[in-house]
Amino acid sequence: MPYSDRIYRMAYRLMGNREESEDIVQEVYLKLWALRNELDKYDSIEALSIRITRNLCLDYLRRRKTNQNAMNSERTKWEDVHSETPEKSLERKEEKELVVSLIAALPEPQRSLVHLRHIEEKEYDEIASMVNMNVNAIRVSISRARKQMREIVDKKYATWKA
Repeated sequence: MPYSDRIYRMAYRLMGNREESEDIVQEVYLKLWALRNELDKYDSIEALSIRITRNLCLDYLRRRKTNQNAMNSERTKWEDVHSETPEKSLERKEEKELVVSLIAALPEPQRSLVHLRHIEEKEYDEIASMVNMNVNAIRVSISRARKQMREIVDKKYATWKA
């Protein structure tokens, strides 16, 4: 364990937590053990262990941030739902039903793309890899779908107004 002090210090500096830093050190040594037959390919095992430490810490911090964002989002949704007036709740329900019906009225390729983008909140690159389409084609299709949905809403609003 010749580099454990240095690995720990770096992990602690990035993580700011003793227990998590100790876990990172253990994971680094597990990764080094898995690479034990290939270590002679590296010029510096110390540099490799530092790089592994850094990457593990950054991955852990990303997961932590994602989990915190999800928890905050759920808390906000819960607070919004429980602090709403009955009128707001009914408005939200009607808006949701309208959006669902608008999406359902779209032709199939657009319906799927709008669902992925706006309901599942996927990025364009993720959608492109999922449906095997060009990102620009996806943007154009979603833009046309939005325009079509606006036209439907405008027609309904015109009939409501009349």
